[in-house]
Amino acid sequence: MGLKNWDPLKASLSSELVSATIKRQIRNILKSYTGYFDPFSELIQNALDAVDNRKQKDTKYTPAIWIKIDLKENTICVTDNGVGFSEDQFKSFLAPNVSFKRQDDRGNKGVGATYLGYGFNFLQIGTKTPDFSFVGAIRGGREWVEDDSGTKTRPKIQKSKVIHDVFDEIDHGSTFSLKLVGDFIHPKDLKWVGATTVDQWKIVLRVKTPLGGIYFNRDCLLSNCHLTVIDEDGRKTEKLIEECEYIYPHKVISTCIELDSIMKKQEELIKKRRDPSRLPDSYYKLNGLYNYWNYKDFVLEDGKKALNTEDKELAEKYKISVYGFFCYSTNIWNNYNDEVVKLRKGTRILSGGCQLATNCMPQGELLMIPLTKHIGYQNVTHVIVHFEEAEPDLGRKGFQPELKHLAQHVATNVARKFILWRKFLKEETGAPPDIIGERSIHDWIREQEDHEKENPLIITREDVFLPLKEASITSEPLNEQDVIALFNQLLAGGVIRGIKLMATNQHQQYDGIFRFCFKKPFENHIFDKDKNPLGIESSKATEEYDSAPDILEYKYSFDALIEEFEKGLKNERQIKLVIAWEMGDEWQKRYEITPLLHFDNLQHRYFHGGTHIIKDASMGDTVFPAIILSELIEYINDPDDVQDYQRKTYIDL
Repeated sequence: MGLKNWDPLKASLSSELVSATIKRQIRNILKSYTGYFDPFSELIQNALDAVDNRKQKDTKYTPAIWIKIDLKENTICVTDNGVGFSEDQFKSFLAPNVSFKRQDDRGNKGVGATYLGYGFNFLQIGTKTPDFSFVGAIRGGREWVEDDSGTKTRPKIQKSKVIHDVFDEIDHGSTFSLKLVGDFIHPKDLKWVGATTVDQWKIVLRVKTPLGGIYFNRDCLLSNCHLTVIDEDGRKTEKLIEECEYIYPHKVISTCIELDSIMKKQEELIKKRRDPSRLPDSYYKLNGLYNYWNYKDFVLEDGKKALNTEDKELAEKYKISVYGFFCYSTNIWNNYNDEVVKLRKGTRILSGGCQLATNCMPQGELLMIPLTKHIGYQNVTHVIVHFEEAEPDLGRKGFQPELKHLAQHVATNVARKFILWRKFLKEETGAPPDIIGERSIHDWIREQEDHEKENPLIITREDVFLPLKEASITSEPLNEQDVIALFNQLLAGGVIRGIKLMATNQHQQYDGIFRFCFKKPFENHIFDKDKNPLGIESSKATEEYDSAPDILEYKYSFDALIEEFEKGLKNERQIKLVIAWEMGDEWQKRYEITPLLHFDNLQHRYFHGGTHIIKDASMGDTVFPAIILSELIEYINDPDDVQDYQRKTYIDL
């Protein structure tokens, strides 16, 4: 209890020669730490080990850690309510190769604390147990290590006032506070990465540090992390993080399907004696595919060995488990990093590559996936290879060469598996289909384009189309003219957005000409189940456009239009949009329907207000989109209530 200050290296040093040897040893340790997130990882790793050790002894104990990132003071604080230190442990744990870790603890034994104490110039450490309590700081550690003149005195730990005030509120645990001050340190500035809020740092820490554990089918160690961020101007944001797990891409990127579920659906179709290549539309135009595997899945592949004998032995020894994600474009990563996380320009928190992990913790930077064919696909593939109880190299920077080789070999196989299923993903461009009129009606469209340019309809008042919250049409449509009136009112009232009418003419073969338009602000077009249920996915909101003019057809019932097709009065391939009150029943004889009002098919809606895509049952290709007004109105009144009807009517046939 009377401890005041001491030299944490004293027990290891018996002569100046030994002192020089220890300094070189520390320098070698520090050289292995070059990453921006290394101090975060070591601080959090120590806290996780502490709470894990206490949890093994006390089943009623609730693990908790507190993290404060202070950009104004350039300080990282991590406090835990774990086992704490005894006095003997506390006096020696900063020395190299001194460790109190168990065999299955995270990270390399006996170097992390040395890195924190001597890789920087200010580290405060504190512990609190029933038998021993102390808070002290070591100053100038890195400057002493880099001093070749011998003029700097070896730093001691001196008693100090606790920096992370939450430590005063716990009765058992440890606290570490690291200030980025002085010379020779890396990183020098917490602001470099560009994260300034608790939401940004939550993402960063879950991907780049042990806070984002790799648990797969195991229980997560921690569900109680209190994160505080203070920005450069002193503004504080706080959040309780309950999901202390790695951010798997499919959990933050919409419209993804597990590869195993696709194969399971195909097996169901085969049992029903249906074509397994014709899956429901919800399985197509995806942003990404993902899947989980274990080492047994890579032993045999198509009758050939996917792993050689040495790799197989390593896979079995370390019980590897694998996660893979495959997206249609690198723009997926760009959008997530730049539009969601919003860090420093060019910073990539999630991207393509192979992440190695051991003992539930990601370690080191992403490795390249060494594809020899289809090389571009390595940039859209994210693979995690987890080893049980593997020892990373010094400073947790990497793994032994044979384990890296195995991981890259497995990641290559994962990428190749996904490439075989890429037909389920969106096209690279993501742009809506081009709409081009047939030559037989070219002149009519051209005349209307000229009329549009010469005689535009311009209304400058912004208050004339404010919603009245009720339709002026008081009853459901009874005929085609009622459908036209209702549709125009829905357009004018902003219920349906982005369709511009150019002409309506009952004397022509078809009813009208229109354009799809997509204008800023994009938020008006983006799907939100509560505020904008007829919207499109945010990934489609990339740039403004006006489509080419094309043909619009009105009908009370879609049945009537099908009859005109059968009689040869109209050509279904010339029509690019159908507006009808009801779907009818005749569609089942010649078409398949993608119900855009079912949440699973949101990715197929490429314009605001679309309710159905009509597809040729024999060819499987899209004929035209439709807006069925009766189903649209039921949907906007209660989107959840119509899901069962949409599924039973159009999907579960």
